Amino acid sequence: MLSVEKTMLFLLSKVEQMGAQQFVEIYQQRGYTSTYIRNALSRLKKEGYITSPSRSWYQVTAAGLAYIKAINSKPARYQEQWDQTWDVVMLEVPESERKKRDLFRSSLLQLGYGPLYNSVYISPWNYRNEVVAQIRKLELEGKVSILQGQFLEGSITPFKAQSIWQLEKVNALYQEKSGWLQQEFAPLMHQALEAGQPLQLFLLYLQMGEELSGMFMTDPYLPDELLPDDWSGKRVLQQMNEYGATLAGAIPQNSFYAQFIR
Repeated sequence: MLSVEKTMLFLLSKVEQMGAQQFVEIYQQRGYTSTYIRNALSRLKKEGYITSPSRSWYQVTAAGLAYIKAINSKPARYQEQWDQTWDVVMLEVPESERKKRDLFRSSLLQLGYGPLYNSVYISPWNYRNEVVAQIRKLELEGKVSILQGQFLEGSITPFKAQSIWQLEKVNALYQEKSGWLQQEFAPLMHQALEAGQPLQLFLLYLQMGEELSGMFMTDPYLPDELLPDDWSGKRVLQQMNEYGATLAGAIPQNSFYAQFIR
């Protein structure tokens, strides 16, 4: 799921329903076209994350809420202590179901699983409920196995983890985000705070939400034992969250946009 689709899903999770035109009015201010937004809504509906109770009006589904909960729970892993056990997901999906297989693999990667071998994915964290939900959603029962345990041979060292999860690329992305925060986002945020315009504040809040969503889906949130010494993820995420909280707190409670940041 793209970051913009995730923020749209997030907005829907905060209200009973929203109209397509409301989405268009908000996201056109962020540079997205009406066609792009309506196509994004169609994709979310097709994937079962939202439903349409009436023409051009949308509601989040139980699957949509579960998806948001799963992805947004990943950052909390940085505060958890690892019990040294691993979740292992093994799949054997025939070529005739390649599309389902690719969707399932993509969902595993977004949850933070890493490819150990071909069709074998591992995670130091327990995401089994989310994996089972994807198995059922994609009708892959009998083609996926989930195990839990410890390595008796070939244990995952920090060096090996860097390769499995491409941590150098993720760390470089965090460093890039750090520069963007200081050089681009912070000046815009300070201008918006001084102006006090609810829409401007909300649009920046959404932008930060999209940036965070992108990192939530990219960062595997590994335990400290597996991270390199120069890992910048925690520091940059904290700063991004602080900026988002500052913007949220500046939006007047009586504005239309306040309902989305409760």
